[in-house]
Amino acid sequence: MTNNFANSSYTISAGKTLSGISAVDQKVKVVCGRVWLTIAGDEGDFWLAEGETLTIPAHRMVVLEADQQASMIELQMATSPAASRQSEFAVTNYLQKLTQKLTHAFA
Repeated sequence: MTNNFANSSYTISAGKTLSGISAVDQKVKVVCGRVWLTIAGDEGDFWLAEGETLTIPAHRMVVLEADQQASMIELQMATSPAASRQSEFAVTNYLQKLTQKLTHAFA
């Protein structure tokens, strides 16, 4: 399904996708479940679990896919630089945790 992310929340069934292009920067928060998120033009993809957030940029195609269970996301306009910094911190924190888990798994 492709849309413009006009709603404030979406429920994505397990294995299903939601894609679209937002007119403004928006903060995506995973309320429950786990989603895979990719942004057109970005080199990497993101896995977001319950409680995690990421700011998606305006005017770029974004695809979200629910993992093995239905997932719910909330969208909120991200207009302040503080919101962007918070999202960058969340991504950095997530990548650090992932690196630790992978290091431990392959040690």
